[in-house]
Amino acid sequence: MKRQKYKIGIDVGGTNTDIVLVDSESSIVAFAKVTTTPEVNEGIRVGLKQIIQDTKINSEDISGIFLGTTHAANAIHQQNQLYRVGILRIAGHHPQSIPSCYTWPESLKKALYVGTETVDGGFECHGDVITPINPAQIRKAIENLLKKKMESLGIVGVFASLNPCHELLAKEIALDMTKGKIPISLSHQIGGAGFIERENSTILNAALKCVMSNIFKNLVTTCSGLGIACPIWVTQNNGSILDLAHAIEYPVLTISAGPTNSFIGGVKLAKVEDAIVIDIGGTSTDIGVVRRGIPRQCLNNSKIGGISLNFSMPDVHSIALGGGSHIQIERNKVEIDSKSCGSRTFIESVSFGGKQLTLTDIALVLGYVEIPGARPKNVTISHRGCKVVMDDALRKIYELISKIGPEERSLPIIMIGGGSSLLPKNLLGGRSIIPPYANVANAFGAALAEISATVDTVVSLMERERVLADLQQQAIQAAIQKGADFKTIKVVDIEILPYHYIPNQMARVIVRASGNQIAY
Repeated sequence: MKRQKYKIGIDVGGTNTDIVLVDSESSIVAFAKVTTTPEVNEGIRVGLKQIIQDTKINSEDISGIFLGTTHAANAIHQQNQLYRVGILRIAGHHPQSIPSCYTWPESLKKALYVGTETVDGGFECHGDVITPINPAQIRKAIENLLKKKMESLGIVGVFASLNPCHELLAKEIALDMTKGKIPISLSHQIGGAGFIERENSTILNAALKCVMSNIFKNLVTTCSGLGIACPIWVTQNNGSILDLAHAIEYPVLTISAGPTNSFIGGVKLAKVEDAIVIDIGGTSTDIGVVRRGIPRQCLNNSKIGGISLNFSMPDVHSIALGGGSHIQIERNKVEIDSKSCGSRTFIESVSFGGKQLTLTDIALVLGYVEIPGARPKNVTISHRGCKVVMDDALRKIYELISKIGPEERSLPIIMIGGGSSLLPKNLLGGRSIIPPYANVANAFGAALAEISATVDTVVSLMERERVLADLQQQAIQAAIQKGADFKTIKVVDIEILPYHYIPNQMARVIVRASGNQIAY
């Protein structure tokens, strides 16, 4: 008899770390919810240990750990745990007409950007060199950035997505000068033809290497200490996965993994394919649309923190509303603040002996939820006042839903996240669904992520059918090499970006294939 194999899904949020154990039939066997710790791996260790003790499973029966985290996005929004980034532009004699970080929020720019140096090199749109590359210039430029206390380097060449050789040479020089002690991000590896969006993505990627290395540097050791020696994967924006090394190298690809996981997990738990999913956590509420089981993506350039990027992300509307949201009472006016107790909600909330009135307190008083150890009688605000607060929370959620297109507002509404239980059960006239395990939907969505491989290249499409078939096969083979089951592999996305101004029908082609992890 074949032994049961399990997967573990983990979601590390700003408030809680959720862990689920999922069997080969994609059913949740057990789950743990622990407070996210300042040293992230300690919270993960506690949750994993609880799962193993509760289920008595053998660690060798765990085939993979799938981890999603909002820490990259939180680092951008909170402007902390970011490297200070220097940019090397390889742009020949092209004038620096648009400065780096143009239109960025000033506070974020100040938190992570040290300066830009422009050197000779780069390519014209038709492939010719703008000016010859100059190694001496590159060395001088890097010296200047190091004097500004640069902690991470981004290298951005004009049309490097067509020809990356100048970026690669600049990296070799930088590695030699810094002895490999400063992380380096190359724009052509992050993708996109648009220079400004590609540079923005490179700057964020370079800055985020700090927070991602901090999160994952001890993860393998943490798992090994519990006897777990399976592959560890990190979920990315499109719902597929990266290995640990690539997640640390390309953290910008994970900034929207949290909403993607929650939306996928939500529809799977509710056993539907089309829905509006509302994820209410401890700090924020996200809303998105899922069609045929896939979260809807941004149609145009995606953005985070007001910054234009050049890769696909889920189309998410968010507000600062969660179980830890502060409730302020001033001059007989009650309102929900944008601040949150986050992971300290069950310490700082009035019902738990703290001094801060939160949305969790309000729900406890109204009887919408019961939490062991809570003392809602500590709350001095009247029942009527609590109803006013809850009505305001519902109004904010209705405003979010109104941003969904009119043709999709009739879809089922799935409520997930730890904060979903704080709201009245007849939300939206009974249209809303809170599925089983709604409070760990994010971790469940992470466990369902598929192994994928992407081929991103510039080719001539003069023999279009043959070239596209070859690229699809390359993507399939790459996914198999990563551990995807060949029986389940499919090409899930083909994106063709033609360069109309270049001869020979040149185009950037992105092909992604994905499949379930093979069960060993």
